[in-house]
Amino acid sequence: MKLISFFLSVCLTARAQAPVSDGPTLQTLLAEVHQLRIALERSTQIAPRIQIAVERLKMQQEQAARVARQLDDARQELEHFRTDQVRIQQRLQFVDNEVTQTADPQRRRDFNDALGNLKQEADRAEKSVQQSQAREGELANQLQSERVKLTELNDRLDQMERALNAR
Repeated sequence: MKLISFFLSVCLTARAQAPVSDGPTLQTLLAEVHQLRIALERSTQIAPRIQIAVERLKMQQEQAARVARQLDDARQELEHFRTDQVRIQQRLQFVDNEVTQTADPQRRRDFNDALGNLKQEADRAEKSVQQSQAREGELANQLQSERVKLTELNDRLDQMERALNAR
């Protein structure tokens, strides 16, 4: 009987000490599981935001590239109109000189008619240059705006990255 009571007291003492030593370990494990759950929840919340931001960034890059191509096209068109304008001005000067130097009345009339047509063509060329310059200005402003948006999106992605690295 003494042996049984001794054995029971040893078991109860050992059992009473087991939870005391497992208590801090269990609390530590629970705290780690809780932190892991919080990290997974954050990751689950942040991942779609990052994906959306990346897609917006791609779309903004495409938009900026599209406007840059349009601006290049507008600049080439403007250069073409300016070249035409110079060519027309040269022809106008040539015909004007011919009018003043020609003594034949029929040729003078023909040159005057050509001069009138060239002046109309010069006016159209001037309008084309002005419209093309306006278009180029609009596209340059639009490109600047698109680049600002692109920079803002890059900054937001950088902020997200820093927030993720800080955790």
